[in-house]
Amino acid sequence: MKKVILQYWEESERGWGVRPDGCSIHHDIKSHGDYIKTIYEKRDCNFIPDEYDRIVGHPIEIEISESLFGQIKENGSLRLFEYEMNNLLKMKEIKL
Repeated sequence: MKKVILQYWEESERGWGVRPDGCSIHHDIKSHGDYIKTIYEKRDCNFIPDEYDRIVGHPIEIEISESLFGQIKENGSLRLFEYEMNNLLKMKEIKL
């Protein structure tokens, strides 16, 4: 198992409310910051869209399998939908 950084996300949708939206996993805290910056710098602060995602809480250190670590090492970060995250937790590919 390898140590990495996990960030939870949630989605807001006008008329539907807020729901969990999975997570992003990052090689280290720098790649976490770079990823968050690329997501937020694309947004127009003077406009609230009908649907958008946002981070929840602070990044946490977790352990992941060697195979998952290979994907993250190659790209720096990996975004997972809620069901993907839950499946990887059940398969013990991610350990909180």
